[in-house]
Amino acid sequence: MVTNKTQGERVEVALSRLHLDPQNPRHKPIEDEAKIIAQLFKSERVMSMARDIAKKGGISPLETMGAIELEDNPGHYVVLEGNRRTAALKVLKDPKKAPTSAARTALEVLGATLPVKFSIVVFKDRESARQWLELRHLGQQDGVGTRPWDTTQKARFAKGASPDNLAVAILDRAEAGGWIDSGIRAKIPVTTLTRYLSNPVVRAAMGLGHRGELLFTHDPDEVDVALKRFVLDAAPRRDPDDLPPVNSRSDQRARVAYAGSLQADGVSPRTLLPSPVTPPPAAPTSPPKKRGPRHPSDRPTVIPSDFIVTHPNKPLRRLVDELRRAKPDENFEYAANYLLRAVLECVMVLFAKKRGVYQPKMADNLLVKVCMEKLEADGCTQGQLKNMRIAHSSKDHATSLDTLGAAVHAAHLPTRKGLIAVWDNWEEAVKLMLDRL
Repeated sequence: MVTNKTQGERVEVALSRLHLDPQNPRHKPIEDEAKIIAQLFKSERVMSMARDIAKKGGISPLETMGAIELEDNPGHYVVLEGNRRTAALKVLKDPKKAPTSAARTALEVLGATLPVKFSIVVFKDRESARQWLELRHLGQQDGVGTRPWDTTQKARFAKGASPDNLAVAILDRAEAGGWIDSGIRAKIPVTTLTRYLSNPVVRAAMGLGHRGELLFTHDPDEVDVALKRFVLDAAPRRDPDDLPPVNSRSDQRARVAYAGSLQADGVSPRTLLPSPVTPPPAAPTSPPKKRGPRHPSDRPTVIPSDFIVTHPNKPLRRLVDELRRAKPDENFEYAANYLLRAVLECVMVLFAKKRGVYQPKMADNLLVKVCMEKLEADGCTQGQLKNMRIAHSSKDHATSLDTLGAAVHAAHLPTRKGLIAVWDNWEEAVKLMLDRL
């Protein structure tokens, strides 16, 4: 039905006749539709939208897509408003159009059933659509544009909503930040997370300010460290008999104890904000690891609080947890030194056994050598293995296992900054080995 020239014509169109806009302001000009989808996946969280569309059985009836007809292809339309929705619909209909294998697998599992046609508003040209796009995307504009709800209004609306909303929002953030992939996410029980998040003590320990909405009470970077720990603690272990720290068998006492462990491990955020805030989008994880505002040598523990091991080997996880809690400046220099050496040796022994090169009572220097050779064979670069090679090159070097062993026998006095420097030099090699276990 045609309303008037400025408001366009509402028509029903098959998805195959809708095309993404090469001039979409969300990205630089891109002509190839596959590249547009890849960019929208990368920066605009299209996977989350696709998952939501599949769950709800369609796109929101409160939002209409706007388009213009292609001059050289009548009956086909370029979408000016609703490119994220269109991209999500396209990959739901044909998962092969998704840019990564993980996304394709996740979309296939969703198995969404989509309508045959979609209602759109067709404008004469871009200029005719411009005034409506401005209202939609250029802010409040003294009240004539879209006016978002404030925190209180959002909280009012959230009353009576699904109790899983906060858990889902955290998982969305974890996937967007690269803390987990879609495969791991599918294995984390949302209801288990909700049981923990329903406890105000647990929420406070992670810097969360609302039961049903993602509001941060502390510095977002610090809260993300706690949330990452929480999500990874809920991920299933390789051994099905090995319960993750966050599990469905816990009672209220166990959940409060878990909150206490976050605080004891230095994972809980510390920088309180004047009032709760909606967090910025999670920054995708990328090497090298992003440091917090604190200089590495100023942290109170040898390893950073966000270094988490999910390998099923219980002794390794226990060693890492104890090293994460040990504070050298509180008269635990030797304990931290011993734990650091034990963690490094445990990781290398597990890696060497995995590659079939471990020998009982293997000398420290030989253990480092065989692990380094296997990493080189895997294609790890000289730069990635530089510090490991230095530790292997001399038994007297500060980062060598021999030097750490000498401290255990009181041959020299370890210090917090010295132990932190040793860990920082070994950390990349440790991660490379853990990734291959």
